[in-house]
Amino acid sequence: MAPVREITHDALVARREAILDRLNLSRTEFEARIVAAALTPEEWDAKDELEGIEFLLGND
Repeated sequence: MAPVREITHDALVARREAILDRLNLSRTEFEARIVAAALTPEEWDAKDELEGIEFLLGND
């Protein structure tokens, strides 16, 4: 059986900010790039992770 990990709301928000910082984009800029379908491979990976974070935060 896999171990269960509890992740706090603050940790998820911090992870989201770290991802956007790594990409050097604001959340608004990143969302605009998604709409324009102008993502790099790294940004596509970030998009998947950010969607998971939003789901866990209940913002899906």
